[in-house]
Amino acid sequence: MNIQISGKGKTIVFLHGYCESLDIWKAFDTTLHTEYQIVLIDLPGHGQSPLLTKDFSIDDIADQVQQELKDHGISEYFVIGHSLGGYISLALAELYPESLLGLGLFSSSTFADDEDKKKVRDKVKAYILEHGVASFMDSFISGLFAPENRSRLSDEIEEMRISASKTPPDSVIGYAMAMKNRPDRTAVLAKSEKPVFVIAGERDMAVKLETSQQMIDLIRRGEALVLKGAAHNGYLESKNESISFIKSFLNQYI
Repeated sequence: MNIQISGKGKTIVFLHGYCESLDIWKAFDTTLHTEYQIVLIDLPGHGQSPLLTKDFSIDDIADQVQQELKDHGISEYFVIGHSLGGYISLALAELYPESLLGLGLFSSSTFADDEDKKKVRDKVKAYILEHGVASFMDSFISGLFAPENRSRLSDEIEEMRISASKTPPDSVIGYAMAMKNRPDRTAVLAKSEKPVFVIAGERDMAVKLETSQQMIDLIRRGEALVLKGAAHNGYLESKNESISFIKSFLNQYI
């Protein structure tokens, strides 16, 4: 598994989203590694990490991440996950609670897919099989950004589209099915005594604001941030605000 580690101090692990790579966190790493040990990981089947099996679950990926961290001598960490990375972070919190210092969900959800969302996952699989990954990414990537941000971030969006188009079909389909079949982990958030944050995009159509608000209301110890004018990819749309919030949160709670 491709992993990059920088800095010293308490460990903060960043997990990227669907068809992304560890590169999305580079600006966060630059800001935070002076105070913390920052771990960036290409999830299996993304970036420079190979996919080990075609048939896998979110829990299987969490197990692989935990083993990778253990292999690098990391036994305790705060995990931050964007979208898919948040699902894996929740699995880590449930499966390995002794390892977690806390949890950050960035445009992600504790709730399982409803029936409509499961149908969307199946359509993604069918589309990839018929038309390929590159064709899918032509519309998928831009749709993760609020319309008014697409022109301002056109270079970044194009770079993401090109990178995502290189994701192997088995990964794109495999993760779609793993997300479709993942369990509801709302109880993990509701019962957590460890610090938790939720960052939500006001314009996010993948994880709608009302869904995020339900999660925010369950936080027992922690904070939340709603990014005004941002959609699903607030780490780019509102990069400075997101970094500032995470830095302040970690300084206060970790």
